[in-house]
Amino acid sequence: MKRMALVLIAGCVLAACSGTRYPYVDRAGNPIIRVGLLENRSELFILVGESFSLYSPKGRFIRRIVKGHRWRATIKEAKPARLRFHLRYWMTSDHKLAFEKAHELSEKNLPADIIEQDLPSNRWKISALMKKIYHVVLRQPFKTRQEAEAKKKELARKVHLEIMEIVDEPAGGLIEVAGLDTDQRFEIESGSQIVVDRFALKNIPVGEGFHWANVADQVYRGNLELLINTRGLLTAVNVLPIESYLQGVVPSEMRPDFPLEALKAQAIAARSQVLVKVGRQHLNQGYDVCATVHCQVYSGMMRESEQSTKAIKQTAGLVLFAGDRILDAVYSGVCGGHTENNENVWSGNQVPQLRGIFDGRGSPDLLKGLLQQETYFRKWVTGNPPVYCNTVDGDVPEALRYTQKYFRWHVQVERPRLEAFIRKATGEHFGVLQDLVVLERGVSGRIKKLQVVGSLKTFVIEKDLNIRKALSETTLYSSAVIIEKEMDANGLPVTFRFYGAGWGHGVGMCQTGAARMAYDGKKVEEILHHYYRGARIAPAY
Repeated sequence: MKRMALVLIAGCVLAACSGTRYPYVDRAGNPIIRVGLLENRSELFILVGESFSLYSPKGRFIRRIVKGHRWRATIKEAKPARLRFHLRYWMTSDHKLAFEKAHELSEKNLPADIIEQDLPSNRWKISALMKKIYHVVLRQPFKTRQEAEAKKKELARKVHLEIMEIVDEPAGGLIEVAGLDTDQRFEIESGSQIVVDRFALKNIPVGEGFHWANVADQVYRGNLELLINTRGLLTAVNVLPIESYLQGVVPSEMRPDFPLEALKAQAIAARSQVLVKVGRQHLNQGYDVCATVHCQVYSGMMRESEQSTKAIKQTAGLVLFAGDRILDAVYSGVCGGHTENNENVWSGNQVPQLRGIFDGRGSPDLLKGLLQQETYFRKWVTGNPPVYCNTVDGDVPEALRYTQKYFRWHVQVERPRLEAFIRKATGEHFGVLQDLVVLERGVSGRIKKLQVVGSLKTFVIEKDLNIRKALSETTLYSSAVIIEKEMDANGLPVTFRFYGAGWGHGVGMCQTGAARMAYDGKKVEEILHHYYRGARIAPAY
């Protein structure tokens, strides 16, 4: 085995941190989190309902502002970041596995390095969280994203890689904050905070890339940090305790009129997930997690409700554990009757607590891998199985009726439109679309590999979200689909039809199934142990 280079890069540099010296926990001991709300903006419009204070990036008091409710932030002076790019093959918290994956690359005649990153969650001193993460990358760095993209495309047939951006020197500069109600204006350093009880931002994108996408004004608890990001544009970051953050997550991810036991399950899953995700998905954007479906949907105070807040308070600090580590307790809206194995949806190791399960409502599991076979999967999708998220049959509670359109559904797309979707999602120029061939399915029937047959080129799309984005303008509900086509007299497809089951990736808890279990009298422990088999519930802090 060739010796691999281990490159140590400080977590602060990778995360493009601003050098802040604020507390890491609140007075109750709850971890404080930094949530990215808006980024890549030339200006930000901020509303405050009261006076506020300004603090420097190092936590030094600057001044107190007592007049003016409406403010505009713009960049006065920007210092660009110094960046480099790598092509990443694997990301893991397992040191031994990192070296094994580096060896895999070397056997493909691709020299590899391992970049070691200290996770920002170290600041909380929670022993059940991983302290480091290892990135297995091609040894060759790139000066621009375009160079990295070209190399990635060149190696696509040989190995699946993703672009990793590393910040060698973070961006900085000065931000001007000007009053719209008064003639006040002042300059602050990038990374300074507006310390206030609550604030509002205008024109926040919601559900980008999905069928519920829109723009809304949002109100948030906690402080507002203003950053100049690696592109020399503004980023708005909400700094607040995790328990307050969850008040904006739980009712955004699950309807607050769902039963309390389901909301408690959602609170525990969401708390687990955010603790694990810190530092893994936004390495250089200057915050811990984003406010979108990419991490978890966070709507600030706009969707808070008494019922969901009650669920958060009754489960305060509780998370799901996989052994001695906190579980990344992912979830989705409607599993369609069978959940999916985590490694079939995302790259990474098999997680025993994230196995695909039959979500039968008292029915025996007779499937046992049959959904990976086209004949059985077709019967499944066109049938009406007795599962928890089946909200089509029987007496359905009012709160669940909106899910009926997701349990079983179909859409059709004319070939030219579908060609445009695929080209936009993949960047491939394949000519006229001739066929879509399912090469492999997961245990729930979700497509793992889809072959696109074109008149100029044939290629394969892998992984759930990539496939869903390629087959729809706003992301297909699910990759658990049967694909049919209508042909013209020349043997070319005219229309493609998708018959599907469920909404979302299908890994972990089925939110609709959890609600149905709660309506059936199941407690939060029963719900979580059903979907995350082998996990245990315990306090994290």
